[in-house]
Amino acid sequence: MKKSSKGIFLLAFLMALIGAGALFVYLRSMDKPVVNEVKTIGVVVAAVDITPRTQLTSEMLKIVQVPEQGVLGTPIGSVESVIGKYSSGSIYADEMVRANALVDSLADELSLKLTGNNRAVTVNVNNLTGVNGLIKPGDFVDVIVVLPPMSENNRTRPNITKLFIQNSEVLAVNKQLFRESTPQTQAQGETEVTSFFITLAVPIMDVEMLVLAKEIGYLELALRPMDSDFIYVTEGAIWQELLLNDMYQMKDVEPEYDIIGRTPLLVDPNAYVYDKYIYYVVQYGDTLRSISQKFYGIESNYTLIQQVNRIDNENMILTGTGIKIPVLAERGDSNGN
Repeated sequence: MKKSSKGIFLLAFLMALIGAGALFVYLRSMDKPVVNEVKTIGVVVAAVDITPRTQLTSEMLKIVQVPEQGVLGTPIGSVESVIGKYSSGSIYADEMVRANALVDSLADELSLKLTGNNRAVTVNVNNLTGVNGLIKPGDFVDVIVVLPPMSENNRTRPNITKLFIQNSEVLAVNKQLFRESTPQTQAQGETEVTSFFITLAVPIMDVEMLVLAKEIGYLELALRPMDSDFIYVTEGAIWQELLLNDMYQMKDVEPEYDIIGRTPLLVDPNAYVYDKYIYYVVQYGDTLRSISQKFYGIESNYTLIQQVNRIDNENMILTGTGIKIPVLAERGDSNGN
């Protein structure tokens, strides 16, 4: 009986040791963190800050490994696939490069064709007011507004025409952004398009005036030469000025046809004989007197130039203004060179 009790006690003791060891191992295993394998993928990120409208090069990009689970959308995994493309917006260093932030060409996006303080504004013209439909993207135009007569508070405003936006780039014709994609000829049997939407690059300070002009008047576009040209200062025109000569004289249309004029005149209308002009652009440092000396050999004829161009103050002429120089018959004036 004693031997049997000893055996049982020894067996119980061994079982207790095994259980304690198992418990110890289990408790030790609870202290160790469970490490799961994280899958990563290579994605293209910016190596430096990239500004909008920048063509991407290999030096601007790099591949980094990121957890696959945390990547949103479809990442770009190859630097070679984006080299040569353009950034449509800012991409900051270490920021992931995404496909929707890139364009193949700067001409693919209208907003990328805008520079400086310009805004894109669309005007509707037809063959008559839009240079017969020959305007193309990349051309430069001037915008003329015609305001119809208007009566208000017993006062009447006459017809007014004003050249008020100059040297505006044509960004698009209808929805065509590319110069070469603008239709050149009309297919046989095709209905002729007579109305066009022209999208212009307009300085921010002129946007409000252009929108107002579209609302209260109608617009006409004048095509400019491709080479550089001046911005001219013009005063606009009313219908009466169509009948005025250089001496502010016009025939009375009711019905005596008498000559009526504006006084005082700066020169005697009978003192000069001419039937043509030289068009001259005022240069920096010019005065009416120096211009007269250049064309006539004397300064005193500055009053004729002042009268012909309706300049109120001889000291107020602006560089870049186009003026007319009468070619006097009795003198055979030079061209000013």
